Amino acid sequence: MKRKEVILFMTVGTGTNLNSNEENSESHAQKLYYTIDKIRPNHVVFFASDKSKETIKYIEKLFEKDNDEFIENEDYQVVTINAIDDLNKCFEVYESKIWEFDFKDDNDYDIIMDYTSGTKTMSAAMANCGMFYSKDLISVGGDRSTGEVSRGTEIIHYQNIYKIYDKFALMRTRYNFNANRFRACIDILNYIIDLNIHKDSLLNLCKSYYAWDNMDFEEAYDNLRKVDVNQMEFTEIKNDIKFNLKALGNIMNSKSVNLKNCYILASIINNSIRRSEEFKYDDAIARLYRSFELIAQIELTKYNIKSSDIDVSILKQNNVSDEFINDLEKTREDGKIRIGLEKDFLLLNELGNDLGKYYIENNSKIKNLTQKRNKSILAHGLDSLTQKDFDEFLEIVLNLSYSLDKDMKKFLKQTKFAKFDLKLELNKNY
Repeated sequence: MKRKEVILFMTVGTGTNLNSNEENSESHAQKLYYTIDKIRPNHVVFFASDKSKETIKYIEKLFEKDNDEFIENEDYQVVTINAIDDLNKCFEVYESKIWEFDFKDDNDYDIIMDYTSGTKTMSAAMANCGMFYSKDLISVGGDRSTGEVSRGTEIIHYQNIYKIYDKFALMRTRYNFNANRFRACIDILNYIIDLNIHKDSLLNLCKSYYAWDNMDFEEAYDNLRKVDVNQMEFTEIKNDIKFNLKALGNIMNSKSVNLKNCYILASIINNSIRRSEEFKYDDAIARLYRSFELIAQIELTKYNIKSSDIDVSILKQNNVSDEFINDLEKTREDGKIRIGLEKDFLLLNELGNDLGKYYIENNSKIKNLTQKRNKSILAHGLDSLTQKDFDEFLEIVLNLSYSLDKDMKKFLKQTKFAKFDLKLELNKNY
């Protein structure tokens, strides 16, 4: 396999603590030459101020001394930095050259960035730029008993900054987590290698929320049980995770059908709220519509009535009018009577149920909202819905859910996904 060409980026200073500018430049050139000789790059890019450019001429002489040549625009190039104490300007100069080699040139290069020389600002900017673009960073160390690295003691240090990358990845994970991008979190976490970060628990948390967001309660429960909330990464969301685990546990294990259904309902409502936070109002209202329908279905189960298979004898036992029953009989198909959202609530009203009465009392508003939903691009039409549509629909659904069960606010709290505090105080401990 063909070896990649190596491009060496070098900041160029003027040297210090010598008797003349010439001695400064010669001494500094020797240190830069040492690095070039050890790295053996195909091309060098010097980043220098007008004052420090003279140093490069002495590097040419050192090559000549070794019976070699170092030719400008062939073996090296010089990029002038005018604002040597402006971090942003320095960063932009380095960045432009990275783009030139990585994206404008068709060849494939390995870029090594030596930030040892130059002003402190030049060095800091190069280190940051190298980290941002995932380039190899090197610095030259050695005996500093005289205040700077003594000739003959130079050692090239390749900077292993995986911990910095991992902390950056951890913060990206936290931001993506708060934005409900759990699949992205999983992809980012898989690249973390710092053993001090409890990656496995973080992965399990993200896998759990990803599954829960897709209504796979079993997978969500299995993964959330593997999260060790006592690890420091979960300090700020520890209690929320415990609530979530309790909610999923009830969905999976509760012997009470009503309790299980109420937690599922709360999960769907919170799911719709998350979609609205992402400005996906058509998607959010589609979930609210399902919540609306589920509320009626849950309430009907208290009468042992299934919307998917109406038992007329139960309706008669509960004094439902013959007119209503006859109307239902007209819809019987394959031996079964199946009813939808509107008929669910009308049946509840026939049963003298408060949810049915609420539906009748707010019929005009509810019909307007359901019609908008039906015209949505995610239902039967091509219209797009708005935040106002969502807020109005959510108000109806919440009012009905509170009437459905006195503990619904608790269920909603326990099924709400945790959010990290992004003020970064927690990161002081990493």
